[in-house]
Amino acid sequence: MKKRHVFVIVALLINTFLFAQKYNPLQKPNTYQNVDNPLYWKNRKPIEGYWQQDVHYKIKARLDEETDIVYGEEILKYTNNSPHELHHVFFHLYQQAFQPGSYADNQLKNVEYFRQYGSYEQQKLGCIIEFVKHDNKILKTEIDNTIIKVFLEKPLKSGETIEFNIKFKAYFEIDTEWRRMGVYKVQNFKHYNGGHWYPRIAVYDMKFGWATDQHFGKEFYGDFGTYDVELTLASNFIVEGTGFLTNRAEVLPDDLRKKLDILNFVNKPIGEAPSEIIPYEKGKVKTWIFHAENVHDFVWTADPTYRIDEKEWNGIKAIALVQEQNTANWTQAAKTAIDVIEMFSKKFGMYNYHKVIVADARQGMEYPMITLDSGSDPNHQLFAHEIGHQWFFGQVGSNETYRGFLDEGFTQFLTVWALQEFKNIGIETKNFNSDELKNKNFKEYTPRFEYVYERYLKKAIRNEEGTLNSHSDDFDSWPEYRVVYRKGATMLFNLQYVLGDSLFFESMNYYFEKWKFCHPYPEDFRKAIIEFTQVDLNWFFDEWLETSKIIDYAIKSVKRLKKNDNYIVKFKRIGEMQMPIDFSVIAKSDSTYNFHIPNTWFVKETDATVLPKWFGWRKIQPEYYAKITVPSGIKNIKIDPSLRLADINMLNNTKKFPIKYFWRTPYSNTDNWTKYMFYVSPDVWYNAIDGFRFGLNLHGDYMKYLHKVDFTIWYNSHLAIQKKLFDENLKYEKISYKLPYSTGLNKYLDQTTFNVNALYSEGLESYSISFIKKFNSKQKVYFLLKSMIREESQDIAYLIYPKDWGAGNYNNTVNFGFEINKKYKKSKLIYNFYFKTSALSSDYNFTFASFSTKYYKEIGKFDLSNRTFFQFGFGTNWAKESSLYLAGANPEQLTDNQFFRSVGYFAHDWYGFGDQTNHIHSGGGLNLRGYSGYFANYELSNGDIKQTYFGSTGASTSFELDFDKLIKSNSTIIRNFIKFDTYLFSDIGIINYNEPEEALKFADIRVDAGIGADLKFYSESSSAPLILRFDVPIFLNHPSYEDNDYITYRWLIGIGRAF
Repeated sequence: MKKRHVFVIVALLINTFLFAQKYNPLQKPNTYQNVDNPLYWKNRKPIEGYWQQDVHYKIKARLDEETDIVYGEEILKYTNNSPHELHHVFFHLYQQAFQPGSYADNQLKNVEYFRQYGSYEQQKLGCIIEFVKHDNKILKTEIDNTIIKVFLEKPLKSGETIEFNIKFKAYFEIDTEWRRMGVYKVQNFKHYNGGHWYPRIAVYDMKFGWATDQHFGKEFYGDFGTYDVELTLASNFIVEGTGFLTNRAEVLPDDLRKKLDILNFVNKPIGEAPSEIIPYEKGKVKTWIFHAENVHDFVWTADPTYRIDEKEWNGIKAIALVQEQNTANWTQAAKTAIDVIEMFSKKFGMYNYHKVIVADARQGMEYPMITLDSGSDPNHQLFAHEIGHQWFFGQVGSNETYRGFLDEGFTQFLTVWALQEFKNIGIETKNFNSDELKNKNFKEYTPRFEYVYERYLKKAIRNEEGTLNSHSDDFDSWPEYRVVYRKGATMLFNLQYVLGDSLFFESMNYYFEKWKFCHPYPEDFRKAIIEFTQVDLNWFFDEWLETSKIIDYAIKSVKRLKKNDNYIVKFKRIGEMQMPIDFSVIAKSDSTYNFHIPNTWFVKETDATVLPKWFGWRKIQPEYYAKITVPSGIKNIKIDPSLRLADINMLNNTKKFPIKYFWRTPYSNTDNWTKYMFYVSPDVWYNAIDGFRFGLNLHGDYMKYLHKVDFTIWYNSHLAIQKKLFDENLKYEKISYKLPYSTGLNKYLDQTTFNVNALYSEGLESYSISFIKKFNSKQKVYFLLKSMIREESQDIAYLIYPKDWGAGNYNNTVNFGFEINKKYKKSKLIYNFYFKTSALSSDYNFTFASFSTKYYKEIGKFDLSNRTFFQFGFGTNWAKESSLYLAGANPEQLTDNQFFRSVGYFAHDWYGFGDQTNHIHSGGGLNLRGYSGYFANYELSNGDIKQTYFGSTGASTSFELDFDKLIKSNSTIIRNFIKFDTYLFSDIGIINYNEPEEALKFADIRVDAGIGADLKFYSESSSAPLILRFDVPIFLNHPSYEDNDYITYRWLIGIGRAF
């Protein structure tokens, strides 16, 4: 009985003690595990039998601002709430990823991306542990790059707590803010971002046990608990971080806070040097003390130029930290941040921290209570996204390293939802990507389309979209990883489409409340949604999470039944993904009738007329017949008027073909998912024979991928012709045209395009059909059938080399090639194989195969470029226009250059072949540019002279050494729109001169060398710049007989680089 009384007394004392320490997440002592903590997992388990581990970090750290090294001491109390005994633990050393030889470095090299490392990184100094102790004894450790395994002296039993003492150093590297832990210069001050800077224990959870993923620079996963952190820095720094600043009166007194207020600097010109409010004194320091509970990480930021703004809602503060030189652009930052907090709290669940920080910190990264944001001029999209992570990542602590879509995809959904809400309530948003002209082009250019659907559909329509339920490190590059953003958000919008608005948002709120401050996995999310809605959605999650299937529905026909107002609308499911269908009917009376076709027994809340369900997937019932009544007749039918169904091809989603006409502007390239975009623009060009050509260009495409047409028709006015080239006795055509068409074939063959081209212009009649197959972003193969003819003698008059193309002969060819791109450290290599042979009905007979490489390498402030080319050809009747040319492009290749395909753009005596070099060059062939326009006469042993400016077989190599980086311009206009390159060059090559029936014979090796420069002109309406090149081939080893000087001044003009 005595023992029982003692037990009761002890229990009462413990209970009294616990409630004496009332839950207060803002001050010591640690109350995270209190029974009155409404956020603690034990007080609100999401599922039966659930458990997770508890942590309490105590970190004291000192930053040496001269060496950029943090000296830290960490005490970690770790509670094992699992049912298992632990014989060892693991810690993350995230900064060890960023060094030569790391797993991340190996991955980048294998995808041909090479990172430049700083001084500390090259020494493999990121986060270095000096020792790990328990009970004052050093524990045995084993390090594998970013993971350190710590062996325990005795097993840590279920329910027990262990305390680790760790001494460590963390090394900042200058200008590496992308590491999350970085330092960079602000004017003459240093700015520090302290992300993932300390040894952090790995998560031991119900699904995996130890989550010991190596760090590759993407996502993170941590245990919830408490952080008590003391940061000592030079006294001039302004510091903020996760948690409550407990010694604010000491480090940020009211008088200093007033001096730092953003209102004092709103009129300061952007970029002007910041003032020095707290003078720097070497050796003088401040210690900033933070206490945070219910968090899984601690991050800080420090900058002497930080200025502060604050706004409050519902007891929550939004704190904006902005570098002084950017204050004029950050006056609304705190207001925007608190608006976002309010929006998300009311829709998805209350924000459970006392503050949120938005910091001007050259990043776009989220942490508990703090976001480090990029750009001197923040925008609503950035704030909405990073603050949105406070819900999915900060409060719902999913294993984003394992499945990134649970935080990035969900947050991207929140981002777009917030931008739309801002728009709905009339708040003007600043977005980097949305231009006012885009919105004028079409009303469908909404935040949802710009930030989610456009990005998803561009991939899905090409069958390039990945699977959501994939490990975050299974994506080899950031562009590939973006699938978790775009497809994750698209999935949620389509879930909203399936469930209806109210049920969807209620279920998302349920998921948040159920799993906040716990560790859900994808199966927990789908179970929560199904549990709340009581709807079988496994078909939906299977499709979206486990496959790369796409949605593609079509309206195939509309038939009116006899003698009444009833119609049969035939729908077809073309894509493999099944969904319910909403569609609207616009009657001839302009009335709208809405209908809903469920795909399961579930019917969402809707005002639409519900039709019988369409049960089926894959080959099961791919067609559906909807019987509807429309009294005044049908004008149009449209699938999904809400534009949430992620159908990859909306051209077949309406009864009427959806097309929109535009007059082309610099922003006409904007995609429109809902319509076929058709642009009209004038086209004026000139050549010496036709004079001014007045034309009209008609360009159409769907998502820049399907059914691309670029038809241009010209009227050849013969105004301002060059009469010395114009023969009045010949009849020249008045009308010219070109008609290229291309479309994706991914419905039949992944990443394949089909192309057809018809051309009748400047004396050339040409037709071609081609297929291009991409295996990935680095490899492609192509097949081309081509026919060309210049029928009459007047057609030859257009050419800059009129003697090098035979009139009246068909040049029909079969072409095949493949290209491989490789990227190495500071270099790039492109391989190209090309095969061409005469086809049936051709008037010629020839075949050749060529192989070329292009190599680009950075060497300090120089760029080295090399092109090596080989060609072997044979045949009994060669088309001279398709031959191999010594100096550059052959006449067939010149037809692809609008400046060289016809005479009239340069002085007539600058081009043509003769006994001396000339002044026009276009890259191609053997590319010995110094011999442009020269017959390249070669004297045989018998004294005969052979012209070797063209042939069938040859080899060459060309070098260019760019030194334009030594020439810098401070002009923003020049940097943005004009680029000036200067380089040294040399070309070496050899070509055959034998007749087709003779054995292969080669002329002497020819060499040129000189100096060159080019100007690149960029414009917003074109993706490729216009390049004007000027080369001076000073040296020729075989000069013309008339020059007879190895070294002399010669000059060339080209459009485009030589290679």
